[in-house]
Amino acid sequence: MNFQGAVIEIHIKGIYIKVMGQKGKDMKNRQKRMALLLCAVLSASVIGGCGQTAEEETAEDVAVVETTNPEVGTLTLSANFIATISPDESVYVIPKTTAEVLEVLVEAGDVVEEGDVLAVLDDTMAQFTMRNAETAAKNAQIGLDSARLAYDLQYGEGATTLNDMQSDNTISQAEDGVSQLQEGLVDAMDTLQKTKDQLQEKEDELKDLKKKYEIKDNVNEIKDYADSIDKSSPEGLINYITVMQRYQTAAQEVGTLEATIAQYKSAVDQCEEAVETLQNNIDTTYDSYKKAVTANNISNGEMLDGQKQASQNTISQAEIGISQAQLGIEQAQESLETYTIKATISGVIETVNLKEHDFATSSNPAFVISNKNTMVATYYVSEDVRNTFSTGQKITLEKDDKLYDGEVIEIGSAIDATTGLFKVKAAVRGDTSNLLTGTKATVTTDTYHEKNVVIIPYDSVYYDGTQAYVYTVVDGKAQRTEVLTGLYDIDRIVITEGLTKDDTIITTWSAQLRDGVEVSTRESGAGTEQNVQE
Repeated sequence: MNFQGAVIEIHIKGIYIKVMGQKGKDMKNRQKRMALLLCAVLSASVIGGCGQTAEEETAEDVAVVETTNPEVGTLTLSANFIATISPDESVYVIPKTTAEVLEVLVEAGDVVEEGDVLAVLDDTMAQFTMRNAETAAKNAQIGLDSARLAYDLQYGEGATTLNDMQSDNTISQAEDGVSQLQEGLVDAMDTLQKTKDQLQEKEDELKDLKKKYEIKDNVNEIKDYADSIDKSSPEGLINYITVMQRYQTAAQEVGTLEATIAQYKSAVDQCEEAVETLQNNIDTTYDSYKKAVTANNISNGEMLDGQKQASQNTISQAEIGISQAQLGIEQAQESLETYTIKATISGVIETVNLKEHDFATSSNPAFVISNKNTMVATYYVSEDVRNTFSTGQKITLEKDDKLYDGEVIEIGSAIDATTGLFKVKAAVRGDTSNLLTGTKATVTTDTYHEKNVVIIPYDSVYYDGTQAYVYTVVDGKAQRTEVLTGLYDIDRIVITEGLTKDDTIITTWSAQLRDGVEVSTRESGAGTEQNVQE
């Protein structure tokens, strides 16, 4: 017996038999035929030993076979691909400002809703800017009210109360009071800023001092280290004394600096209270001043027709000032909101890149959030396989012996530079809570297919070299019919030329089967025979 690719030759007692098979095809189905063929050969050998020749026996052979008609339908192949699991939606949460992190409220793995607070930054300067914007808005409102009141007193209902207005002396006093308060406010704000700068300098000095003495939190760390030294030896005792001296020096320097920082913090609080008090006093005093000015102008009869227009212009300008001040408040509010970092989508916290007392910056993402309601399987295919896919095509994903349904949602139109293949994405449906980001899974889906074609059992096709052929039944005899084949799987094969759905093909092998031999059909599984007559 000699195996040469897809050709099997057998030589037994002078009898030569050759079975042809197609290279690349599954040879397991040919092995069954070979076993039957060997039995036939041995039987022929035994008969020859009893005085009969093989030629005499085969002259009366009848091939007992099973038959069927080709079907017209669709043959589809499927394939497996290794895919990477990832969320369909994943976002980077990036701070919009640079500031110290006061608090981080979430950890990796937490589930958040859109709008949830993730971290809080130090907004001291933003609060100061907001207060300034609010003060500017109040001043703008005062100016508008004064302009309107002056106009109403001269040309409206207020004209009847001219004799009740205050004198020029009252105006002068009110004006002086406003000026003094405004000067005091400027001085107070300058003092506040200087105090904050001095506080920052001392805090920086404290950081440098801790670095100098290699302290993380407090100076007692040095003493704790000294207490851990073995003092039983002279060297250990000397080491202990040295460390304790270092502790005493550090404790004195650090303690002094921390006391100074506490004083500056208290001074900052006092300055802020002084600024707020002055702002309130300015509002009250200026309200009295504007009424006195308006009353004096009206009582002296100085508001002529030309001044009426000027008064109206003042009102318009004051209204513009109100709009600008309101815009300043809105901008300050937007800036203030950036110091609270919130979730931009609902999902799971994948990564946390912030720690308390670190500085958040807009150059680095603070958090990564993934929406795991829809998970995506990403895999790569060759160009010919890619051309068989279509969006909406069903897939099956297998992960840890569990199956998930899904569908193709994206087919790459350009070769991936890393893999040299085309990227394909499929959405995974159902409960995907057990699918972890970045893990691998197996995707199974249809690839090649041929529709409305003639299909017969795969074992019905034989090969003579590269020429495929089948046996059909014509007038009760086997007839070798050459065919052209197409797509195939382990059970079925497409015939592109040579057969129609009305042909009768032989689906089983027989030792007597050859071109022109008389055939008898056998019912599948019934064990009965019947001659085929046309």
